[in-house]
Amino acid sequence: MRRNILIIALLLLGISLMGQTLKQEVIATAGGYNVSSDNQLSISWTLGETIIPTFKSGDGTLILTHGFQQKLIITGIDENIDTPVKVKIFPNPASEQVKIQFDAATDKEVLLYLIDAQGKLVKTDRIDESSVEKTLNLEDLPAGLYYLRMIKGNLVNIYKVVKL
Repeated sequence: MRRNILIIALLLLGISLMGQTLKQEVIATAGGYNVSSDNQLSISWTLGETIIPTFKSGDGTLILTHGFQQKLIITGIDENIDTPVKVKIFPNPASEQVKIQFDAATDKEVLLYLIDAQGKLVKTDRIDESSVEKTLNLEDLPAGLYYLRMIKGNLVNIYKVVKL
């Protein structure tokens, strides 16, 4: 008898838990819902839907939205905390080598990519953290216009370099 009561209680508990899900719905005159073929992106729209504001608490832990088709999506935001540095590239035009000089020591590694006028990567190098100067050898390259792409964290700068 106890076993039957326990089974009935568990069955009623399971049914009540399944009945607690809410489905978001919109009643509108026009709209649609599309999903990409790889199921990575979905877009839904409604004709005449009003602008829906979102409010956040001061510490960002509580998000309040109202309206239709709202999902709680929490994503991290990368802040650009890299500090820009002043760079001198000389001599330009150059014949054998070009010097890259910073006004202060770099706080992160800087990646260097030398790209020719056709967009082909011809040389890579790096400037170590806390360096102030780097010499880039151009002797093995033909004369022409090159682009020096420098990447430091989230910062990217491109400089023109002319080889004589």
